[in-house]
Amino acid sequence: MSRFFGWERVAAVLLLSACVPNVPQDLPKIAGPETAGVVERIPVNAAPTALAHTPVCGGAKLATSLKSSSKGGYAPPGGYLVGPGDNLKFNIFGEAGMTDITARVDDAGYVQLPMVELVKVAGKTTRDIQAQLKEAYKANLINPWVTVELVEAQSAPMYFLGEFNQSGVKYMTGATDILQALALAGGLSADAYLPGARLLRDNHVCTVDLNALLRNGDFSQNVWIKPRDVIFAPRKQDMSVYVIGAVGSPQAVAYGAEGRTLLQVLSMAGGPISGVAQLGGIRIVRSNSPTTGELIVFDGRKALSGRGLDLPLEPGDVVYVPSSELGDWNSAVAQILPSLQLLGGILTPINLIQNLNTN
Repeated sequence: MSRFFGWERVAAVLLLSACVPNVPQDLPKIAGPETAGVVERIPVNAAPTALAHTPVCGGAKLATSLKSSSKGGYAPPGGYLVGPGDNLKFNIFGEAGMTDITARVDDAGYVQLPMVELVKVAGKTTRDIQAQLKEAYKANLINPWVTVELVEAQSAPMYFLGEFNQSGVKYMTGATDILQALALAGGLSADAYLPGARLLRDNHVCTVDLNALLRNGDFSQNVWIKPRDVIFAPRKQDMSVYVIGAVGSPQAVAYGAEGRTLLQVLSMAGGPISGVAQLGGIRIVRSNSPTTGELIVFDGRKALSGRGLDLPLEPGDVVYVPSSELGDWNSAVAQILPSLQLLGGILTPINLIQNLNTN
């Protein structure tokens, strides 16, 4: 098997137009040896009204048109805006020695040119700069003909961390959406765990589902990239499982190459606190993306006594062992969120938990 996703393969995947349907929340209890001990399993989505007040990097409803100026709630400028670090080439025709002049935009946003000295160019398109220089040179030249060309763009970086074929820093040269950005990074490696992929903007995790975009062809998630955005794609084994509540040592446990089970992570977290932990109602929050996931209630009494089956976990699962009976999921969430925030990390499903719509 090839180590990397070829873009032909990614393109084929993106042709799939079916989005994940909304699954009713009143599912029947699941039976079978592989799910023994599961009392309740509820698929959840972050509430659209809640999303409107969180760092979604877009509106609650992302635009589906790739050409929409409101895609992702961030409208890129009409042309590339020059900034510090960019290299420009200037031609002022009709004057000897003033062609093919290359200048780097300094940290203050200026370039230095013959006759006109310092010129502020940051925040302008090359067309704007051309018109500006044409006016400036009229004081010394008759009907000057000026051209401005972007030679090297380095003022609008994007950062690719994790499992990309070409991870590191890439630079925007114009309006760029997620798919175009991924192409600049050479695509994702075969080790990338898409449910854990995240878009980070201004120190926030955006509620953008890269898994739905790349696996299900949900183009509503193909939002515009903003300069200094970070796209993070972890490996499955590098992710964690979070164990909180009535255990000896609440912590994040590495998922590892072989995966984890409920009994394993409880043991690694010091075990349930005797006489306090309510083992019949262990809660598990499973995050498929920043906005979708599952809520699972697991009766761990038989598994912990050796009379029942263990429960396999998924990367990013949050295992909460309550210390008292919980009336509903809203009560559980009220207790889960503060402990989870203490553990931190961009892969904890805090966005999902904060905005659960369980009604």
